Amino acid sequence: MKKTRISGRQYPTAESGAMLIEVLITMFVVAIGLLGAAGLQLASTRFQQTSSARTEALLQADFIIEKMRVNSSILTRTNLAAATITPESGYLAADDYDNADDLPANPGCGLSGQLVCTAAQAAQRDLREWRESLARSLPGGRGSLFPVTDGAAATEANARRVVVMWREKAQLETDTQANLNVDPTDPSCPPPLVDGVRCLNLWVTP
Repeated sequence: MKKTRISGRQYPTAESGAMLIEVLITMFVVAIGLLGAAGLQLASTRFQQTSSARTEALLQADFIIEKMRVNSSILTRTNLAAATITPESGYLAADDYDNADDLPANPGCGLSGQLVCTAAQAAQRDLREWRESLARSLPGGRGSLFPVTDGAAATEANARRVVVMWREKAQLETDTQANLNVDPTDPSCPPPLVDGVRCLNLWVTP
């Protein structure tokens, strides 16, 4: 750094001022780059969380689908009337998000030292265990089982619509630029819709 000596004192020249400005500009550019990198890392983390939740939702849907396949004898037109009266005994739980955490009563069968479950009791236990598993495995995890109708609006006895629901944190953050245009509700969920809740729907015939 060059300095000018006047009366025994040294004063910075215009060259030293220019160098200081260059340093400040460099620091500003580096800071912008670091902020951009942090933003990318945050977006990547959110995408990973979303992907992880959807993968878990698929696993949870497969859990109850396999249970229904094993106990498919309950999914017949003969049992449809009974299932309509006692839905949980026929793999029916047509609930919206706010009510999809209700657990069916424990049928008290099927475990060591207990009697063997009937098909209806097995369905009730399966629904209970499924909802318990959803609550443990997903943030705000809940599940519903809806009847499926054919073109004539008649209920198909052996078909079900499986809905896995969970709260997705990224969708609740509406004060960031990345989420300004994101619909806070998921139209694929059972109404009434809840902000931040995402749903996975599968139509199955076990």
